[in-house]
Amino acid sequence: MADHAHSEGHTEHTGHGGHHVMDAGMLKKTFVILVGLTILTVVLAIFERGFGNFFGFEFETPFRIPFGWLSVPVALGIAGTKVYWVASRFMGLRYEATRTNMLVFLGSTSFLLIFFGFTWLDFAFRDTFEELAATPTDILEEEVIEAQAIEAQFEGAAPALVGQPDAGLFGEPAPAAEPLAPDTN
Repeated sequence: MADHAHSEGHTEHTGHGGHHVMDAGMLKKTFVILVGLTILTVVLAIFERGFGNFFGFEFETPFRIPFGWLSVPVALGIAGTKVYWVASRFMGLRYEATRTNMLVFLGSTSFLLIFFGFTWLDFAFRDTFEELAATPTDILEEEVIEAQAIEAQFEGAAPALVGQPDAGLFGEPAPAAEPLAPDTN
């Protein structure tokens, strides 16, 4: 029979702290908070729209709450609170405050904020830029025709700015090189 005991020199992993077991009261409290936040999200969405539809039953709310631009931040705030409760309680991160966990959390949060920031910049300033690719081709063709008509008006009206070089100043121009014969190989 094989001996499944630890080998010599092997120590137990006791330096990592113990696994924290949550009591039933904390689990119930966390569950109620998460369900409550989910219900709050649904209720706010219904009141923002002014109507709802549950299992084919349609109804209108007595009043609307227009959040406008605050709609997404409010929804993300509620979702972030739910993430906190799940990560801190169910995943046990509340009881394992190590530098590695903190680095991962702060790094992930930073990149998420950068992602949301660039997405916001894209949507917020989308109409302020003129893109050539967004201009229809028929408008571009009209602009080319107008530019050619303007150039035709001035053709031959002004003397050339650069003429023949002054031989006294620059010497005689070099003879033009003869073109190379095509290779027949």
